[in-house]
Amino acid sequence: MFRSTDDDSALISALRNDSLEAFETLYNRYRKLIFSFSMKYLFDTEESKELVQTVFINLWEHRKYLDENRPVRNYIYRSAVNAIFNVLRKKAVRRKYMLNQLQKPEETSNPYDQIFFSDLDEKIKDVIGSLSPQQRKIYELKNQEGMTCEEIALKLELSVRTVENQVYRVNKLLKKQFRSEFPS
Repeated sequence: MFRSTDDDSALISALRNDSLEAFETLYNRYRKLIFSFSMKYLFDTEESKELVQTVFINLWEHRKYLDENRPVRNYIYRSAVNAIFNVLRKKAVRRKYMLNQLQKPEETSNPYDQIFFSDLDEKIKDVIGSLSPQQRKIYELKNQEGMTCEEIALKLELSVRTVENQVYRVNKLLKKQFRSEFPS
């Protein structure tokens, strides 16, 4: 049985020998830290939970290559940073694609695309139109002008946490709306 006071090198040694108990101890030791860390960048509870799972799956899959003389905390955080970067990069690619598709001249798109993106644009406008004035302003600054939460907070004289909360709520509302509209 591993204690919370056991050092990481003993846990890594056991983990390299396929110890589920050592893995569980590491998971319990670092999962909340990684979740909090990822929330600072992703602002999404579900994505942050998935990221924690990804980091620890990666840890398990690469357990044989871990060095007992190096802090596992560094490995876990580096893995989290890489996973966050991948999530943000995928979001940027998706956003760029959607913006590109919405901005295409109608005569170059096929009729199906025109209808789909026109309908999608209308649905987004409807959802954004249903937001409170403050949420709508924050959404526009974040998604249309590309401002960070810190910049928005400064401009609107709000706390960064308030802006983050509003961004989270709007994203949650949009996800809920489009999951029901376009189930995968």
